[in-house]
Amino acid sequence: MTDPVAALADFPQRLRMASWFSFVGTPLSDAEREDVEEYTQALGLGSLELSELGDWRSVEACIKQTDWDADWWQAEEDRRKLLLDQATAKVGDMALTRALTDLSDKVSDIVHGAAAVAASRGGVADQGLTRSAAGAATMSAYQAAVEKAADTGAANDNSGHAFAAKFRLFEAGHWPLCVRDGTFYIF
Repeated sequence: MTDPVAALADFPQRLRMASWFSFVGTPLSDAEREDVEEYTQALGLGSLELSELGDWRSVEACIKQTDWDADWWQAEEDRRKLLLDQATAKVGDMALTRALTDLSDKVSDIVHGAAAVAASRGGVADQGLTRSAAGAATMSAYQAAVEKAADTGAANDNSGHAFAAKFRLFEAGHWPLCVRDGTFYIF
């Protein structure tokens, strides 16, 4: 069995160095747009329209919508399950669970404060909204870690690294929100 800690060794440093929520509401760079494209392509969603939200209230309205694209949600869930099975087969259930739990605890500790600070700078003191932001970042780190632990060689087979691309968007200070009606929403 492979050591999951070795596969995930760079994550603690990445968690500390990330720009968590620091650039929400600002335009995406070309590299970030490429990450959006890699994410949607790797999930099999194709190219989607991009909607860059500019403030916390717009985000709140967006995430409260209930008509998210079911295909998007299912594609993420199917990919997560497949990668988790592959990673478990590779490194073992207990070792993987310990590594992912440790990572999730670390990212959760970091992102809650970062989300609250960013929201406060945006004139928002809504704890529910900041918990949503922190939860989304924590889930993204978990998904990216599972993808990395599975080490499917996706970069070599042109299927892409959906969760790594999504996580890079969080690291860059943005918050990927959802897919709805052929549009990818990001803050």
